[in-house]
Amino acid sequence: MEDWFGIDSADGDDADAGSSAAAQAGDDLWIYDDGQLWDLGPAELDADADGVPDSITTDAAGDPVILTDTDGDGRIDRMTRLDTAGRVTVSDECDEPLPWRPTSLGRLP
Repeated sequence: MEDWFGIDSADGDDADAGSSAAAQAGDDLWIYDDGQLWDLGPAELDADADGVPDSITTDAAGDPVILTDTDGDGRIDRMTRLDTAGRVTVSDECDEPLPWRPTSLGRLP
């Protein structure tokens, strides 16, 4: 798999391996995807205004993306994507069959 959003990966064989590797990463945010653990580095911003950094920003195909850990366990579970037409898509991690599903859509004014 190519670098996920241009970020280097760490090895992981299954979800349990991903969890233990993430615990070793300290305060870094991470995601387990397609058999790989992706260490995204430390959170840069506080998306929910609770005083604790929980998100990082990156881009996907030229669109800005905010990756957020909503429950404080270090694992990314929300992706907010803004496209050049002003549309906003918020996707939360979910179980099979698809790892992400849109939970809200909108348009920037």
